[in-house]
Amino acid sequence: MSKPYHSGFLFVYKPPGITSSDLVLKTKRILGQKSVGHTGTLDRFAEGLLILPCGDYTAFSQVFLGKDKSYFAEVVVGLKTDSGDPDGVVEVDTRETISSRWESEFPMERLEEELGNLTRLTSQKAPKISALKVGGKRQSDLVREGSPVEEKERPISIYKVEDIQKTNQGFSFRIHVSSGTYIRKIVLDLSEKWGIPLSLGRLVRESIGEYDLKGVKPLGEISHFDLRNWKEVFPLPIRTVDEAEKKAVIHGGYIWDKLPKAEENGFYILDSDETTILAWCSYEGKPEHIPYRYRKVFFDPGSKIMFSK
Repeated sequence: MSKPYHSGFLFVYKPPGITSSDLVLKTKRILGQKSVGHTGTLDRFAEGLLILPCGDYTAFSQVFLGKDKSYFAEVVVGLKTDSGDPDGVVEVDTRETISSRWESEFPMERLEEELGNLTRLTSQKAPKISALKVGGKRQSDLVREGSPVEEKERPISIYKVEDIQKTNQGFSFRIHVSSGTYIRKIVLDLSEKWGIPLSLGRLVRESIGEYDLKGVKPLGEISHFDLRNWKEVFPLPIRTVDEAEKKAVIHGGYIWDKLPKAEENGFYILDSDETTILAWCSYEGKPEHIPYRYRKVFFDPGSKIMFSK
């Protein structure tokens, strides 16, 4: 009988209403995993793609954190909350009276122009209601306690805004952004600019880098057999070793010849069976000294990354 992977990447659809941490804990229980990481959180109200590295694959979490993201967003016109989403405290609710003003001031042509101009943004202040930590406390808690909080500005890029539609509640669009961009802050800033209450009603993450929702399962349907290996998700050049070289590698020793060509994310050293990662390496760019370093050495035989079913 086939044997499930003990390590791998799990692509799962996060439902709205639970935190990313909740989903990680549920995944641990379902898969019987001790180690499950994630590659970028989603707010409680948001849904969509989460990539969860399991077992030894948690070593690769950092690779995905900086990747660009794309989202489908639905905006409610006439409703504004302090966080810009359904979980926030309602500040303004004019949904019953705003429709005529919205239609007259924002025909489709203007809406498309305004949203298209978002690609000119080069920085963004993080929303005050956020999970960012200030002095060890959540920024959102400090704000709601009445404590002053300085909005931190960070560089962002908005690559594309498309599929703009008007809806019964307001409007929707798809947006492709750099990592760390807050979609609900974009909506809050538009609300301030337009003088019209706005908040996100729904947010779906549709992609992380080159990975999208194709083949992604909801939490209730996942199993070990849904874990994907590095060949599917994070392929890199390889260097296969013999038994003598293997002993050196698992003790942190270096091998010097036949290294793969340089690549941004480095390369793998594989066992002679070509199915077991012994080490994940990065280039140092100093061939006269040590040409590479070990980002992760999988030296414990019980924790090697096995790929064969």
